[in-house]
Amino acid sequence: MIYEMTNMKKLIIWDFDGTIADSEKLWIPVWVETLKKEKNISLTEEETFNLMVGIADREKKINLEKYFPNLILDDAFLKKVEDGYIWNEIHRMRPILGVESVMQDNRFAHCIATGADKKQHARKMAKFNWIEKYMTPNDYFTVDMVDQGKPAPDIFLLAAKTKGYKPEDCIVIGDSLNDFKAADAAGMKSVAFVGAEGNDTPEYRQKCVDAGVIAVCATMEEVKQAVNRFADGISLFNAKTS
Repeated sequence: MIYEMTNMKKLIIWDFDGTIADSEKLWIPVWVETLKKEKNISLTEEETFNLMVGIADREKKINLEKYFPNLILDDAFLKKVEDGYIWNEIHRMRPILGVESVMQDNRFAHCIATGADKKQHARKMAKFNWIEKYMTPNDYFTVDMVDQGKPAPDIFLLAAKTKGYKPEDCIVIGDSLNDFKAADAAGMKSVAFVGAEGNDTPEYRQKCVDAGVIAVCATMEEVKQAVNRFADGISLFNAKTS
């Protein structure tokens, strides 16, 4: 894969759920509740984390059907999940406080690489239309554009190649371990945002550190400081595990 630098800016590759929007907490309960209601399957917290957190829907489906050998998640089941998503998008999805202040920094180019598919992402962008000030639809990369979702590096590499950046000139901002694993596999640095609900614990911070992030940030002001140090070429690690 050949990369050609088109400018001197660095590229920020944003995850969406749990990073731009405090929405990861909205999608997982839809799956958990629909599995219980439609399939009489109750997941433990550990099973939920391992099978679904930070994972695209198509991989969620694959993971669950492998884990429960007799389980079939057909179109009718997935439609119920989608209906739950739509209700949450309309009534509960909100941006992370301060995220726009990071996008306003013109030292960087910006794009989004999400585990959502094109249809799902289009709905979110209709509500988050302020992002159009910083990106165009050509800056949105969805899971159905690649063969493998995160933690495979495919979507980050596609974003870098399309935008004209070398991996080492990109920094991923994400909230899930799969974001950081994918960034590492792509040869990119990553920043862990743990400000979404439920993420800022010593245990999760340590998992982020172990996944190789260059900073663990609880606020977007901390994210801004981290990416600016990256742009300046300053060695950075400010993870706090207690």
